[in-house]
Amino acid sequence: MTLDLLKENETATIESIADDSLAIQLLAMGFILGGKVTVERIAPLSDPIIIASDNNHVSIRKKDAKHIQINKI
Repeated sequence: MTLDLLKENETATIESIADDSLAIQLLAMGFILGGKVTVERIAPLSDPIIIASDNNHVSIRKKDAKHIQINKI
C-alpha cells in the first residue's frame, strides 16, 4: 500500500521510499523508515496532503506519496 491511499487521520508506518531524492529529503526532516506517519489533511482537490510524524508536518504531492510504501496500522 502507498501513502497516497490513506485517508485523513489514518496512521501507518513507513516501509520504504522508492525515490532516492525524496527519501533523502524526508529523512532529513525526520521521517524515518519504520516511523509512524499520519495523514493530517487532504486538500479539497486531493492534492497535496499534509502528513505528520511526531512534531513534524510536511505537505507532500500525491505523485510523491505514491513512492512511499506503508503498512497501515
